[in-house]
Amino acid sequence: MSIAISLLIRTPVCLCWLQAALGVAALTAAWPLSGAWRGVSGPGVLVDGYALGWPGAVLSALGGSFLLLALRWRRKPHRLDISPVGQLRLAVYLEHGAAPADAAAAVAPGRAAASPRRLLPGSTLWPSLLVLRLADGDGRRSAVLAQRGRACPAFRQLAVACRAIAAREREE
Repeated sequence: MSIAISLLIRTPVCLCWLQAALGVAALTAAWPLSGAWRGVSGPGVLVDGYALGWPGAVLSALGGSFLLLALRWRRKPHRLDISPVGQLRLAVYLEHGAAPADAAAAVAPGRAAASPRRLLPGSTLWPSLLVLRLADGDGRRSAVLAQRGRACPAFRQLAVACRAIAAREREE
């Protein structure tokens, strides 16, 4: 059975939505954490409740702002090629749009498109989410996140290939 596969992996949309929700929740939690509501009286208002003070509120607001600003960073698509013998190759594209036909021309400067990678032991292979930790010969590490859905159309084939590679490495 051949495990050869070549696919383009994009950032999962639901993870972007989750990051946005966590950022908004952290910003919203800053006011109750500050304790500024202690002066407010009325039904349903906790007095001396769960306030952490201004340091906790500032940390919550900064964390939420960071999560929302991080959404603006472009997530580059990755092209993952697995040969029939289980050799991994990873290319990172410069543009966020469609991948060009020549993968070597679209690789970020300083990263070799043709350098073989190996699957590291800390990789997570779940039924609907793959967190692939890869390393090249120079020791540089990278992580590729693949989720079942439109972001990774050949998810099933990728999961089978990664499990086969992991089983081969365990045997050796």
